[in-house]
Amino acid sequence: MKVLILPGDGIGPEITTAAVEVLKAADQKFGLDLSYDFDDVGFDSLEKYGTTLRQETLDKAKTYDGIILGTQSHADYPKPEQGGRNVSAGFRIGLDLYANVRPARSRSFLPTNMSEGKHRPSIMREATEGFTLIAI
Repeated sequence: MKVLILPGDGIGPEITTAAVEVLKAADQKFGLDLSYDFDDVGFDSLEKYGTTLRQETLDKAKTYDGIILGTQSHADYPKPEQGGRNVSAGFRIGLDLYANVRPARSRSFLPTNMSEGKHRPSIMREATEGFTLIAI
């Protein structure tokens, strides 16, 4: 499986480095046959290529089995006409990623009225502009 690593800005490089370490440990233990490629997004890309997200990077991402995208400082990017493209939005639109699914579990030390194992709540956030649905 091929994984594209895009460190991003701020703490993104630190987080993606830790994520790759975890993936390498899982790969070693379970024989996942992972391979990694790295590319630039955010301020590094802006400095090198004049844009925070190159179309070439987005097109390349479509050929991978997984992507680790670090945090971005999109609020600090210049205007789009100056190369400041919102990286997260670029990926959501470019890869047809319109839902964030957040499964959850109850914890034994927290009171709940749900029977353990019968209900697994999930938060579904539709990412085209703010609709949130909580499905249980």
